[in-house]
Amino acid sequence: MISSVPLAWTLTVLFTATGLYALLRWAAAVAERRSAAHRTAELAHLLMSAAMVVMTWTWYGEAGLRTQIVLFTVLGVFFVVTAARGVACGPSGRAAGAAHALMAAAMVWMLAAMPLIMATPAVAAGGGAHDHHGGGDMAGMDGTGGGSGPAGWAVAVTVGLCVVLLAAAGFWGARALSHDRDAGDPLTPDDAPSGASPRPGTVPEDAGTTGSTGRTAVAERTRAPSATRLGARSDAACHAAMSVGMVVMLAAMVAGW
Repeated sequence: MISSVPLAWTLTVLFTATGLYALLRWAAAVAERRSAAHRTAELAHLLMSAAMVVMTWTWYGEAGLRTQIVLFTVLGVFFVVTAARGVACGPSGRAAGAAHALMAAAMVWMLAAMPLIMATPAVAAGGGAHDHHGGGDMAGMDGTGGGSGPAGWAVAVTVGLCVVLLAAAGFWGARALSHDRDAGDPLTPDDAPSGASPRPGTVPEDAGTTGSTGRTAVAERTRAPSATRLGARSDAACHAAMSVGMVVMLAAMVAGW
């Protein structure tokens, strides 16, 4: 889909990195029996990263396109519900639900609006590095020819979505660089280092465990390697990287890069 080979490889490296990180986080969440929302959030990151890598190089075709639209729509609705209910979706707390909902919406829009925005694919433009992207499929889906220009309203929506994603990237980037580890911080991780108290008004995932054995288990879990390598800061950095990558992909769709 991206006609610029250097840009395509840059996005491939970026989304491969976020995908591998999400895989590690998902495996850790399953092994540590984290909440269903937590596990779903990590799985969503993995699926989005994989979809973006494929989207960088090729066109899915109509069947693949519709399947992914349904998948990411379902995930988006799930995260909207979790965010509305204040359910934590991992180490970044309740804010992660809203972030995942935004990225799922961006994925759906990217897939649905691609035929409208990329009305002049690489093939119609005289070839290029990615002639195999299948421009004929895109032209056929929206009923327009390869020479027609992109729909103005679709471009406007895409630009607006880029602005929102950039704001989200700034938020997560600032959180990733922040040294604020106070318990009242909305990004206090659910696998925070030992000694950190839970955020007021929340119930730890181990709330049902009592006695000295339970306290020992909690202490050991909070001292696990994932508490430092896969904690709130790295999770925020992953959110920021995903948001920036999506902005670049959307911008490439509009600019025809």
